[in-house]
Amino acid sequence: MQTGAIKAGAEKTEISRPSLSQLQLNGGLIVFLSLVLLVFLAIHLRLDNRYDFGIFYYAAHMVLDGSRHALYDLGAQHAFQIQYHRPPDTLFRNPPFALIPILPLAKLPMVVAFSVWTAVSFALLFLSLKVLQDETDVFYGNWPVLLSLAFAPVLGAFLHGQFSLVIVAAYSVAYALWRRGRLTLGGAVLAIATIKFQLVIGFIAVLALKRKERELAGFAMGSALFLALSIWITGIPSLLAYPRFVLHSDTPLSELSHMANWQGFLSVLDLNHLALVVPLSVATVLWAAWAWKDLDRGFAAATLAAMLVSFHLTPQDVSLAIVPFYLCVRAGILPRPRVPAFVFLAIAGTMAIVIFQVPLAFLAVPLATSFCWICAKPPEKFPVADTPYSKTVSSPELRLKA
Repeated sequence: MQTGAIKAGAEKTEISRPSLSQLQLNGGLIVFLSLVLLVFLAIHLRLDNRYDFGIFYYAAHMVLDGSRHALYDLGAQHAFQIQYHRPPDTLFRNPPFALIPILPLAKLPMVVAFSVWTAVSFALLFLSLKVLQDETDVFYGNWPVLLSLAFAPVLGAFLHGQFSLVIVAAYSVAYALWRRGRLTLGGAVLAIATIKFQLVIGFIAVLALKRKERELAGFAMGSALFLALSIWITGIPSLLAYPRFVLHSDTPLSELSHMANWQGFLSVLDLNHLALVVPLSVATVLWAAWAWKDLDRGFAAATLAAMLVSFHLTPQDVSLAIVPFYLCVRAGILPRPRVPAFVFLAIAGTMAIVIFQVPLAFLAVPLATSFCWICAKPPEKFPVADTPYSKTVSSPELRLKA
């Protein structure tokens, strides 16, 4: 009888707590985000040529205005840069299918197009945080949305109109699907991250080492779809020119100090040599694969590994660290009582780096520290099952039995 009362009380607490503290797209949040959008728009209007959205906008016009087959021709890009008042070093280096969400917006004036894309980015951020909240049982009301906007990488993603939040959403949804046992579909969703393929190569390497066949099969199918879309946009000859274009349009050395990965960090130390970068990257991937004992720990470690070994990581791409943060809280790697302090340090630290113009490559240090922490920390006594996922895993009844 007493056990039944305990179970009933636990179930009541489990039901009522999230309902009071979960993310809610209410009127107050919509008004706040609308005001933030206006601020972003005002900043973008003043500093338009410094931000990345204009790159996607002129590249979309190359497709719409009859130059799709010359998308990766340096002279053609420079011609459209002049037409749309972009600096010559702001090249479009993404795969062709990355332009799919921009193509309908390119028919609008740039100011309107940027406003719509910012609203879409708000939706992607909310979706990512909602999915991570529901799958990890980490509830803080609407605070994650508000505080994310103060996190410098996320703030930069909005101001630049970057694709970084698309990557965050792809990783978040893939994780949720894998927890529910939908491995192939989750892999296909993860293929969306190939919009910035350098941010998924390391993750896929970990999956291959772990022989995650269904996840890899889904990723291959998703990638095949995006390859077909890319061929449809530019044609095969232009697509074949893409790798050569990326290799020969070298990243300016000035950008390396802004990359929070191994390459950027070593460049700041004047140690950016293949003899160091390659072994360090291989060791990172191998350790992430070894640490994959369960989905939460493995996914978090592989995500951070993918960031560290990426050959190109914009400051905005550090937004992806949101995903392993949630997973670490769920897995108990980051104790919940320490979450507020950790969030404060993350926000204040990244903002201080921006304000005092410290090379952003030094963000590789906390990313690498977090990666080592995840890999080295002993797993819980009762690790969460990898897949398939069942909501009953976290039910009060099962916890009582344990």
